[in-house]
Amino acid sequence: MWKLLNVHCGVPASQRTVRLALQTLTPELVNARARRILHRRVYTNRGSNDLIHIDGYDKLKPYGIAIHWAIDGFSRKILWLKAGPSNDNPQYIARFYLNFVKETKRIPRCVRLDDGTENGIVRDLQTAFVLSQQDSTDMPPFLRGRSTGNQRIERFWGSLRQTVCEFWRNYFREMRSSGELDQLNPIDIQCIRLCFLPVIKYQLMVFQSTWNVHRIRAQRNCQVSGIPSVLYHQPQVYGYEDRSLPLSCNIGILQEIIDEYSLEYPLYGCENDFLDILEEITGVDKHAFTLPTNVREAHELYVSLKECLNGYRI
Repeated sequence: MWKLLNVHCGVPASQRTVRLALQTLTPELVNARARRILHRRVYTNRGSNDLIHIDGYDKLKPYGIAIHWAIDGFSRKILWLKAGPSNDNPQYIARFYLNFVKETKRIPRCVRLDDGTENGIVRDLQTAFVLSQQDSTDMPPFLRGRSTGNQRIERFWGSLRQTVCEFWRNYFREMRSSGELDQLNPIDIQCIRLCFLPVIKYQLMVFQSTWNVHRIRAQRNCQVSGIPSVLYHQPQVYGYEDRSLPLSCNIGILQEIIDEYSLEYPLYGCENDFLDILEEITGVDKHAFTLPTNVREAHELYVSLKECLNGYRI
């Protein structure tokens, strides 16, 4: 508080003055802090689909791979977990959201997202879907703010980082240090995506399926405990409800919206020019490439491709 007043507010106050002011204005909080019994905020939702959180993970982007996911705030069920060449393109993010809407035929009551351009289409779609409902809602269609303030997402990124992402960060760092990977070479980045994305996608799928069936233990600052998938699909068992809204258009109209406003990731996450070169070199149709299933196979394929593509540019 002392630094905030001096640096950001331009109020020349000493530490002693600020301490005395706090003791006068909020004595109960000062005493609680002195006894180390501050209470953490309790995160609350009124049921599944009341508020879903979406965000991106950027730590692998220097190596050509980006991750994006969504979590239901009430149940903590992972709704999608995707890896591809980008999480900055708003049309890719819109495709994840619209595929979720198409699969469930429901609209989440509110979406919590970062205040970035990559979420622009999702914000507009969510607003249009919610405002088209005849029954009024007491929540805004979306909430936005800094990723560091997105409590649910940041907590789960910690789990994902320990389980999957930290291994790959270290692995790609070693490849860079050994000279196998040049991050400034577009060919190297395309090879990384072709070789390692299938393995990373599989690991993310395992993480998602495992997370959604594990039991979340009871905590003092946790609204409800249990298995995420059960909490999400059967909130009434715990005294809550599914807060989603019905889809206001038919599937045909929704498909037109999907085609108009969103994009799928490119094949293998790679550029067409790169795949055309591989097709010419190998004589194999680019839709029929045999992809690696583990880290060893991915690395061997990467080394082989680097040798074959030496001298090529895209």
